[in-house]
Amino acid sequence: MKRMKVFVFWTSVVVLSLAASGVARVADKRKGAASKGRAVYTANCARCHGGDGMGHTNMGEIMQAPDLTDAGWQGRRSAARMIASVTNGRGAMPAFKKKLSKSDIAAAVAYVRTLKR
Repeated sequence: MKRMKVFVFWTSVVVLSLAASGVARVADKRKGAASKGRAVYTANCARCHGGDGMGHTNMGEIMQAPDLTDAGWQGRRSAARMIASVTNGRGAMPAFKKKLSKSDIAAAVAYVRTLKR
């Protein structure tokens, strides 16, 4: 009986350690995507949306760029919709499918998610 308890204890320790390591890897991957996305955003999106994402630029005001930091705005848009908007364009926003790779677009969207206030 005691051996069984020890076995269960150590099995639980191993399983929890593996799970924690997996969670850390996922968090690191997201952080890496957002970091890459910042560079993509700065080079391609900041002209209209502003470095801070609030859209307070000459071009952003002309094009009526949304405030990407607005939690309500972000909450009403899935990542898939944001990716589609960047890829295919939406309203006054041009399409970036010929300029950016799918991974660059996904990284930029991941970065935009970090701007939420």
